[in-house]
Amino acid sequence: MSEHEVLIRLERVSKVFDDGTVAVKELDLDIEEGAFVCLLGPSGCGKTTTLRMIAGLEHPTTGEIYLRGERITHWPPQRRKAGMVFQSYALFEHMTVHDNLAFGLKARRVPRRQVRERVRSMARQLELDDVLRVRASRVDLSTMQRVAVGRTLLAEPDVLLLDEPLNNFQAGLREQMRVQLKSWQYQFGRTMVYVTHDQEEAMTLGDRIVVMRDGQVEQIGEPAEVYRYPTTLFVAGFIGLPPMNFLPARFDASAGRLTMAGAGVEVDASSLRLDRALEEMVVGVRPGHLSPAEEEGADGRPRIRGRVELVRPTAAKTILDVKAEGGQTVRALVPSPFSTAPGDPITLAFEPRHLVVFDPSTKRRIS
Repeated sequence: MSEHEVLIRLERVSKVFDDGTVAVKELDLDIEEGAFVCLLGPSGCGKTTTLRMIAGLEHPTTGEIYLRGERITHWPPQRRKAGMVFQSYALFEHMTVHDNLAFGLKARRVPRRQVRERVRSMARQLELDDVLRVRASRVDLSTMQRVAVGRTLLAEPDVLLLDEPLNNFQAGLREQMRVQLKSWQYQFGRTMVYVTHDQEEAMTLGDRIVVMRDGQVEQIGEPAEVYRYPTTLFVAGFIGLPPMNFLPARFDASAGRLTMAGAGVEVDASSLRLDRALEEMVVGVRPGHLSPAEEEGADGRPRIRGRVELVRPTAAKTILDVKAEGGQTVRALVPSPFSTAPGDPITLAFEPRHLVVFDPSTKRRIS
């Protein structure tokens, strides 16, 4: 933890619905003041339920929720000073942008002059001046999102909760709005908790990422930490495009060698810093850590030899599927343009320090 104050704390929070579905199971989570925290995971992992419990829209079955050290587990939403932006934005489409922005202030009986001044100030900051008199039903998705965020910020929440707010956006605009969201966080200094199933979105936006699966936390950490040091096989496979290669391996303790027969390669295990020695292991290597090399080289790097199965060029990188001599297919990510074709022989080299080793029984990292 840093020196920043913990704004929200969840202690052993569980949520079981009436039909017996366990949505969240014994979740422990600290959210610091001013942080941008992304709850990331596949559909049904419990991330939206967690967000709704922070907002007070759902109550935990067990466990406690704290705001600045004060227990708020069963407080109603209006007492929590948590603003929520939904995927649908929940705007009043028959009302103007101005009236949508002003709605919460008027409901709290803020004096009319203050309402007008604060709405105009927010509109300037979110570049909504030109559409204040336009009905919400007539503006585009980008504007709708800015209105939804502006309306929530005008309520001066301690924390802004966002439930997959960019799902309706096309790719180019989605990237633009990610940049905008991050800049708003810097601009307004608000703590943000953001739900997404999109790992690229989480890696781009989050100061910290909470990777969830089946209602439980798999890993919490900064984006680079989660990418470089995944604690479980699930995190290793979920984070990263293309996903990590997994190679079954056998460990020879007497020789200190780790053999990945399917890839036709073995490495000196002394460089892996294993927590414990197991006869059977799973070794992970990122596609970006496999690079084309001479068949034999003086650099001492282990080599996987095989033939190209598939070539997929992208703008900056090319994805290669390579059938290794041992029979396993591995994926490499190399700079574009890269001249090769299916059937061509290829040698891929890697640094052993980039390997991540997992216990196949517990699915947890042991290196």
